[in-house]
Amino acid sequence: MADNCKIKNVKPININDYERIETIMKALSNKIRLAIVDALIKNGELCACELEPAINLPQPTITLSLYKLYYAGLLKKREQSKYTYFSVREEFVPIISRILNIKDSVKRESYINS
Repeated sequence: MADNCKIKNVKPININDYERIETIMKALSNKIRLAIVDALIKNGELCACELEPAINLPQPTITLSLYKLYYAGLLKKREQSKYTYFSVREEFVPIISRILNIKDSVKRESYINS
């Protein structure tokens, strides 16, 4: 087998260069968090209490997910009185929007293959 393998001179890859991407992808690898960023992109800044009826999950679940997204660096927050409002950081809106577009593509493909 080794006789047939052509050894290419592959440039060394530093896996540590992918840590930030890994953090972002982990934060987005959950359907609740995807629904939250989708709602935030479509509606702008929201409080957990506004997301609760939209996503139909208990507020503690939504709050936990919001903070996971926040600590991953995807969201910004603003506190006003006893409420905390979250929004998607502008630099992440384009890439998250592209990821969310996969949902529509998959729906279309499933209809085509039916």
